[in-house]
Amino acid sequence: MFTLSAVITNTIALPVGMLLDRAGPRAATLLGAFFFFCGNAVFGIGIENEHIDTYYVGFVLLALGGPLIFLSSFHLSNAFPRNSGLILSFISGSFDASSVPYLLYNEALPNVPIRTFFWSYTIIPILLVIQCITISPSSSYEREALKNRDADEEEGDLTSPGTAVGQDHSDRILGVMFGKTAWQQIRSSWWILITIFLCVYMTRINFFIQTVASQMLWYLQEHDDAIRLATTFTILLPLGGAIGITPVGVLLDRGGILAASIVVLFMGLFFGLFGIMRSYAGQLVAIGILVFLRPLMYTFVGDYCAKVFGFGTFGTVYGLANTLSGLFGLVLRPIDLLLKSKLHGDYTPPNLVLLGCGIVASSLLTWRVWVGTRPVRLQ
Repeated sequence: MFTLSAVITNTIALPVGMLLDRAGPRAATLLGAFFFFCGNAVFGIGIENEHIDTYYVGFVLLALGGPLIFLSSFHLSNAFPRNSGLILSFISGSFDASSVPYLLYNEALPNVPIRTFFWSYTIIPILLVIQCITISPSSSYEREALKNRDADEEEGDLTSPGTAVGQDHSDRILGVMFGKTAWQQIRSSWWILITIFLCVYMTRINFFIQTVASQMLWYLQEHDDAIRLATTFTILLPLGGAIGITPVGVLLDRGGILAASIVVLFMGLFFGLFGIMRSYAGQLVAIGILVFLRPLMYTFVGDYCAKVFGFGTFGTVYGLANTLSGLFGLVLRPIDLLLKSKLHGDYTPPNLVLLGCGIVASSLLTWRVWVGTRPVRLQ
C-alpha cells in the first residue's frame, strides 16, 4: 500500500500542478480537502474481503488529497520574500511531520479502534475548508505580482535576476527564468537537471525507507540491533523534518541555492558511504544524515523551482518533475526482485549504484547553479 500511495502521490503531481496554475490555490486546496475527507472516511470503514478493500481505496484518496493541499501552500512563501526558504522549510517540515499522528496512534493508542481514529481525523479537512473560505487568497501571491509587472517597469524589471537580487539579497538565482512559458522552462537545463536530481534522490530516499529493516539486518547480521535501528529511524524520520525547519530555512535564505546544493551533495555522499558500513555506529550516522537530508532535499527543490521559475508556472514545472520522479521510482520494483534473486539480499551493489547516480546528479545541478549565477556575482 505504501508503494501504491507513493507512486500515486508523485504521478498525480502534474495534473494537480496544472490545476493549481489555472484555478488557483484556493480551488486546489478545497478539492484536496474533499479527497482527504473521503480518504479518512473510507479508510475508517475497514472492509477487507474478496470484493472490496476500503484500505486501498482510502490510501488512494489520501494520496490524491495530499498533493493538492501540499502544493497549494507553496506560494505562501512569496508573502515573505526575505524568509521564503524558512517558510518553505516550515511547509516541508509539516509534510514530514504529518506521519506523527499515525505514529502516536500506533504506539500510544493501541486500544482505540482504527475507525474512531480516522473518522475523528476528518476534522482536519473540515477546518481546512473553513480556512480556505475565510482567509485564504484565491490566487498565488506571485501571480498577483506578475499581473502588476508592467506598471512597475519604470522602477525596474521585477523579473530580471539583477533586480530580484535587489529585492531579496539572499539568492542570486532569483528570477532567472521568470517571464518564460512553462514549455520554455521545461526545455531548459535549469528544469532538466533539477528533475534528474529529484528522480535520483527521491528514489534513494524511498529505497532506504522501504528496506531499512532488511538493510540493517544485512549489514549488522544481528536481529536485535537491526530492529533497534529500524525503530529509531521510524521515530527520527518525522522528528528530523520538524527539527530541521530552522537550519534548512536559514541555509536557503542566508546561503542561497548554491550553498544548499553543495550541502546536499556532501550529505548525499556521506549518507551513501556510511550506509554501506557493517557497524552499528556507521548505520546510525547514516540514519542521522538521512532524516535531515530528506526535508532539506524537498525544501531545496521547492525553493529552487519557486526562485528559478516563479509561481506563475510553478504548479506545472514542479508537478511534472514530481510526476517523472514518481514514475522513475518504479525502478525499485525490479531492484527488489534483483535483491531476492541474483544478489541474494546483498544491498551494497544497489546502494553503490544509487550513490554514484546521486553524486553525478547533484554535481551537475551544483555546476549549473554556479555557472548560471556567475554573471550576477561578477556584476
